[in-house]
Amino acid sequence: MSWKNRFYAMGLHSLFSLGLLLIALFFVFRIWYPAPLDKAMGVTQVFWVILAIDLMLGPLLTFIIFNPIKKELKWDLLIIILIQMSAYLYGLHTVAQGRPVWQVFVVDDIELVRAIDLKLDLNIRNDNQYQAKLFSQPRWVSAVYSSNPIIAYQQKEDEIFGRSLAIRPETYQPFQARTKQIKVKVRKIDTLFKFNTKQDVKHVLDNHKEIEIIGFLPVKGLTNDMVLLVGKNSQPIKIVDLRPWH
Repeated sequence: MSWKNRFYAMGLHSLFSLGLLLIALFFVFRIWYPAPLDKAMGVTQVFWVILAIDLMLGPLLTFIIFNPIKKELKWDLLIIILIQMSAYLYGLHTVAQGRPVWQVFVVDDIELVRAIDLKLDLNIRNDNQYQAKLFSQPRWVSAVYSSNPIIAYQQKEDEIFGRSLAIRPETYQPFQARTKQIKVKVRKIDTLFKFNTKQDVKHVLDNHKEIEIIGFLPVKGLTNDMVLLVGKNSQPIKIVDLRPWH
């Protein structure tokens, strides 16, 4: 058996794996976790571990078993591809379930709501416009307590036990509907200098100097909290990699 043939087969399989990697990179870092949400949700390390194991294992197995004179070679290669694709799709599914589908204004900050969080209660009313979309970037929305005092009381009690208002689509309203409340809760930019270096804050502000920024709102991430820059009409400008608190 020629080593050259084995390396050639592994090279072809590596090209196939590279194609899968590029597809995964596009979905994860351009659609599901646009920067800096990848850091806020802590997906980067998980993603690379899953993909590295999956995409390296396939070509390696091909290198080990490849033998042109082997009668069962086609079946062996097919089994390897099926195993690789199963692991690949499972890894993407896992990452997709943890993606932030909503960026929700609640009371005085922004909460990032994952796809998996919305499945905690399948009986809640969920209008079509608030359905999580697989091929969409995270969308802006606000969550509001019910106008019914009894329901509002229950919602606040639920929050005490860890069920945030942000994960309840039946409480959602358009982000623009809360502009007055957002303007009241916006924090002064100068506050950021207490929790970040002067250079980091200046760098972010210089990148958005063409936009009038009235302040910021804290963004609660899974592993890192971030900052949402807010414009003069209480519109979200961009989530940036700064700390809103210690």
